[in-house]
Amino acid sequence: MADVNVVKNNFLLIASSGSFANFNPPQLIYYHDKLQQFLLSSGDTLATVELFNLYELQFYLALLTKNDIEAKTVLNKLLDQFGNNKKSQRLKLLQSIYLEAIGDKEEALNLINRNPDEIQLARRLVTFSRMNENEDDNEDYIETLNYFLDLQPSDLIAWSELGHEYSKIGHYDKAIHCFKEILLQDSFIYPIYYQVGLNYYYQFLQEEKNLKTERKDKLLELMNILINARNNFLRAIEIFDDYPKGWVGILTITKLNSFNDKLKKLSDGGLKEVKQYLEQNESLQKLSNSKVEEFVTTEEYGSIIKQFSK
Repeated sequence: MADVNVVKNNFLLIASSGSFANFNPPQLIYYHDKLQQFLLSSGDTLATVELFNLYELQFYLALLTKNDIEAKTVLNKLLDQFGNNKKSQRLKLLQSIYLEAIGDKEEALNLINRNPDEIQLARRLVTFSRMNENEDDNEDYIETLNYFLDLQPSDLIAWSELGHEYSKIGHYDKAIHCFKEILLQDSFIYPIYYQVGLNYYYQFLQEEKNLKTERKDKLLELMNILINARNNFLRAIEIFDDYPKGWVGILTITKLNSFNDKLKKLSDGGLKEVKQYLEQNESLQKLSNSKVEEFVTTEEYGSIIKQFSK
């Protein structure tokens, strides 16, 4: 039963955080197939709210993997089991997204009224359309997301999407802000701590690349960025100890040998905070290396480490 609960909670986390919006095609196929298997074997053990959320996730994954017929079947299940509330915005959203996916954009928009209570639905429809078309130009999309977040600041999926969009164009400070907005509303979403840590790491790489001097204050500034990255990776694995990305993140930071050599000169010069950082790094490198060897496959490690290659 414990294993079932772990799998269930992982899917519920994916659904609530909206992280599926940033899955690559192999990830979409993998989670689509796994969720389908899980619902077939354990769907009757789920609470009503859990079942709705996982059906909703299955619907999105079906559309994003081009399984339109399956998506329609899932939508019909949702309408049959939960359609007694005729004013349900979530059901109306799914219906409009399905119409958008099959090319009936006019009817999809007609389904959504223009009153303020349904503006979030219009944003979700815009978001899904973009996900489905795989647009590269994100300036208009960022503007749209910011507009909707002014109106719906509690929309976690919108914050996640905006964070990823900012990260794509190198605005790592803005990406960090977006992901932290999510954590203000739910402080236990460990993949979001990973995203905060990852964007601090990107910020470090960006600023180190542009570094014109090795002055003490600049090196300390970079060290503090890495401390922020490391602390967020640590928070992710504090919540979920067997989180591969968190451990790979820690291992990557501790193995920045060129930068660590620069810090060592400061440490030898008597800076206690630098000495402490390097000592912590050494301990964490041993621990994270052991953890990665323990449960991260070579293929999985290769996939994760690509995220750190900016």
